[in-house]
Amino acid sequence: MTFANVLDWCRNNRADVRGVYRGKDVSISHKDKELPGVLPSISEIFHWDVDMPDLNHYVSSSDFERIVTGRLTIEGFKSTLRGRE
Repeated sequence: MTFANVLDWCRNNRADVRGVYRGKDVSISHKDKELPGVLPSISEIFHWDVDMPDLNHYVSSSDFERIVTGRLTIEGFKSTLRGRE
């Protein structure tokens, strides 16, 4: 997964995400025309905060990669959350 993949996924899903890493973060929105100028290595991201019509929650880097690459659906991810019925 690349940051370009994340931007494409955000655009396709009307999502805004914030990748959190070592006391910093990087935000990517479905409204962005291009990626931010300075980006860490994608492997440095600890987790992603995802804000979209179907989900507003943090997601581990590994689960977010599975979502972006289509190996995990949003509904599949939501079914793993505690307190969901």
